[in-house]
Amino acid sequence: MKRKHQSDMKSLLLPSGAVLMIGFLLNLIWEKAQAPLYQEYSGFFGHFSICFIASIVDALVLLLLYNLFAMSNHSPYRPLYVKLRQYGLLSFASGVITVYFYNWALAVEQWVYTDDMPMVPLIHVGWLPLL
Repeated sequence: MKRKHQSDMKSLLLPSGAVLMIGFLLNLIWEKAQAPLYQEYSGFFGHFSICFIASIVDALVLLLLYNLFAMSNHSPYRPLYVKLRQYGLLSFASGVITVYFYNWALAVEQWVYTDDMPMVPLIHVGWLPLL
């Protein structure tokens, strides 16, 4: 009986771990690519710790959304086999989270965009962070 439980845990951890690691690495690359569009950018190494922490937060949000999506589909692998409208819902939910967080961060001056950052009209968030 104990082996069955261990097998179930492993099957849950494997996709979540993959989502977390791949999400972190892709977010780190993306954060570094857009870093020069923020004020106070101090070069690759000077800004690396900020991008590293932001990538951890982004990967955790991605993991949360993935696990909510997997639970709603009753399988950790089920998000791989969903309909387009479900991906649309996931994209919308992550977009709402992103816009809320970025507006908060800009309001408390956690960071400030340079004039080179393309902005989304009406919601006053940069295009690149929203992608």
